[in-house]
Order: sequence, then C-alpha cells, then structure tokens
Amino acid sequence: MHDRKQPRGPVRVTRRTVVRSGLAGAFIGLGVDAQLGFAQTTDRARTFPLRTPEGLKTNLVQIAAGRFKDRDGVTVALTEEAQRALLVPGSAGNGPSFAMPEVEFANGTLEIDIAARINGRGQPDVRGFAGLAFHIADDLSTFEAVYLRMTNGSRNDPPPPAPRNVFAIQYISYPDRYWRKLRQEHPNRYEKAAPVAIDSWHHLRLEIDGGSLRALVDGAEVLTVADLRYPGRKGRIGLWVDDGTEAFFANLSVSST
Repeated sequence: MHDRKQPRGPVRVTRRTVVRSGLAGAFIGLGVDAQLGFAQTTDRARTFPLRTPEGLKTNLVQIAAGRFKDRDGVTVALTEEAQRALLVPGSAGNGPSFAMPEVEFANGTLEIDIAARINGRGQPDVRGFAGLAFHIADDLSTFEAVYLRMTNGSRNDPPPPAPRNVFAIQYISYPDRYWRKLRQEHPNRYEKAAPVAIDSWHHLRLEIDGGSLRALVDGAEVLTVADLRYPGRKGRIGLWVDDGTEAFFANLSVSST
C-alpha cells in the first residue's frame, strides 16, 4: 500500500480511534534492565540486545521473542485490530505502531539490526515495512520515523522494477507528513533506493543532529533529511512496523550527544 500510483487521502479518524484504544499498552514485567539484557556502556550510550519482549511498551502491535535466520531478537507485528483498520478502503498507514524500550533520545545515533517478512495479513502490495520511530511524544500523537520497504530494495532477486527500486527507504513524520503526501509534494526527497531485501537482516544507523538526519544501511549512506519535523525533541524510540509485515529487531544501540 506504500507505492500505489493513485493517491488516496488518509482516513485519520479511524487511525486516531485505534491509537486511543492502543495507548493503554503497559510495560511487560518489571526489572527492565535485566529483562532486556540492558547494558549501559557510558553515561550517554546504551545497548538493548532485544532478546525478549520484557520491558517494551506497545502501541498497536503485538510482540514476542523470535528467531530468524539463526539470530535471536524480538518479533513485532500489528495487532489484529490495527491490521483490520488498514484493510478498510481509503485507510493510510504510517501510524504509531511500535514497541518502545524504556529510553529517551533527542540527538545522537540510533543503530539496530532489522529483518522483515510479509505475513499475509495485509494489502496485496505490502512491501515489508520496518524501521525506527523517534522523537515520540508522550501521548504518541506525534513522532518521526525512518523505515525500510524491504521488497523494494536492490538486493532482492530479481530486483524490483522502476519506480519501486527507488522507494526502499522512507522518512515520515506523524500525523501529517505521511509517505503519500511527501511523495506527491516532494518527489524523491524523503525516499530513496537502498541495498535491502525481504527475509534478510540489515543494519540501520540513524545519525540525528538537530534538524538533520543521515541514514545508513549496512554502512552505506542512503538518505539525508535536512528538515526534521521535531528537531531536538526528547522522546521515546519505537521499533516500528506497518501493514502486513512481521519485523524482527535485535541489538538496539542508543548514543546521545
């Protein structure tokens, strides 16, 4: 649903309703540091191996411990309610569907290993949407995110056809700068090609400094943004997933500056 040629306006009322119903998601368990395998390396850097879902707060997603391609992590997918909402004609994704570790972040570097596969529950044209949300407001009403469209990446065999081949990484800000609007108003500015593939692990690195962002995949720079919507805001981080996707996350690193 993230690269249809015919644009359709978002139905934000349905999405807002789901947001409110999901906002009550609570931390699973206590003793977050131990359960997440948390290790504080310096006063400004933290790592989360993400081997279990303990300590992750959820909104619109279900989470579990998972194993993919011989690697342990957590698996994240939309709840049944959130997935049904995206199957309604005229609906739009890019909502606050994520699992959040207990850490806040404004500026610095975020790194994570991500894989995704299509779970068969979404629209026919799902692409394997998985990424990181950041600068999340306390009430989840606003946030920014960078995510991958795994089936649009250049490492698929065969590679995707044009124009999908240049729609593999995307920046958005919720609720009003969603993918479709950005593509219409600023073509090729907030989405680019990326060397990713479905059913494969990739390393995503986000370098954030005020209003600027630099995104790297497996060490290669793939996207820069010079006008972040919420520069300098201190907020939560989210393991983000969208329509018809089961995502796997491991080895989150948060370094603040």
